[in-house]
Amino acid sequence: MAGESVVLIVDDEPRVLDSLEALLAIEHRVLRAERGGDALRIVGEEPVAVIISDQRMPGMLGTELLARSVTAAPEAARILLTAFTDAEALMESINAANVYHFVLKPWDPRELAHTVRRGVERYRLAHERHALLRDLAARNQDLEATLADLRAAREHGAQLQPYVSPRLVDLAVQNPRQLDLPGDWRDATVLFADIRAFTRLIEETAAPVVIRLLNEYFRAMIDIVAGHQGTVEQLIGDEIVALFGVAEGRQDAGIRAVRAAVDMVDATKALAARWTRESLPRFDIGVGISSGPVWAATIGSERRRQLIVVGRPMIAAARIQRMTRLFGAHIIAAERTFRAVRDLVRYRELGTPKLKGLKRRQTLYEILGLREGVAVTL
Repeated sequence: MAGESVVLIVDDEPRVLDSLEALLAIEHRVLRAERGGDALRIVGEEPVAVIISDQRMPGMLGTELLARSVTAAPEAARILLTAFTDAEALMESINAANVYHFVLKPWDPRELAHTVRRGVERYRLAHERHALLRDLAARNQDLEATLADLRAAREHGAQLQPYVSPRLVDLAVQNPRQLDLPGDWRDATVLFADIRAFTRLIEETAAPVVIRLLNEYFRAMIDIVAGHQGTVEQLIGDEIVALFGVAEGRQDAGIRAVRAAVDMVDATKALAARWTRESLPRFDIGVGISSGPVWAATIGSERRRQLIVVGRPMIAAARIQRMTRLFGAHIIAAERTFRAVRDLVRYRELGTPKLKGLKRRQTLYEILGLREGVAVTL
């Protein structure tokens, strides 16, 4: 996908469309529609990166339009404009419409422009990820013969190691069906790590330099997760989602996840120090960790299978990660994870802040580091 980004603005008031177009047309190609039906037609014909819709429009609410647009443009970022001040009242419909962000009227022009930029970047990263997945699928055809004889060709297990732990590679070598999860509830720990100020980094840094930094960072982080017998479930842009306890079924998942998080933060600091010496940009990370039951299964065909994990800990870990900047912390763990490691770490209790999308509050804890003398026993 090359060049310009396409932004679709939808509102039944022409003056609002004029205002939005004047704000966004400098950076994006702007398309406009006054009716939901016209907007859906455009989405079906154009590669729209961002859809901005008013909530209250005759014939079709903004949430309905955004929900129906998912089929034609699943990767598009959806932004809802609303005059309502009670965000909680709209939360259920916003989630159903897969809304990326909602903006209250009257909007702040700088904030809206920044939100659209992030939405465009999210759209581009999704396209790049899909291109990589297509490339991986093509490569899988060349590996079929080798994978069919995985027991005899143990050296090919190294191709799996960037993504799963060496222990899981051994299991796959012994029994290629070992990692096929039939679909059930499993007790696991989810680690969600995110690069801070990533948008500013890519806006201010040459693309080849950004790719180099990300390659070095992801290589180090994947090695750490594998070293603690975890599985990298997703790499999306600046985000890492790692799972502990899903496939291997061990009871110390929370301990291993916390230890991995500590090592990830230390490794990022070491990378940043080296990058500074080389006059390169540097960045920091925040990590959220949550434990609990998740529904895990592998889906797909004999040619390609993928691990799917859903559940409250997946949502909680992402929301907790966002709290790291608020509290000035690198690692924050939810209550259940903390109970497993409380005697092994230095910590600070953070109270019970409300996590977006989760009804039940739980106490959060900043993990300050490992207590002296326990690093080896972890």
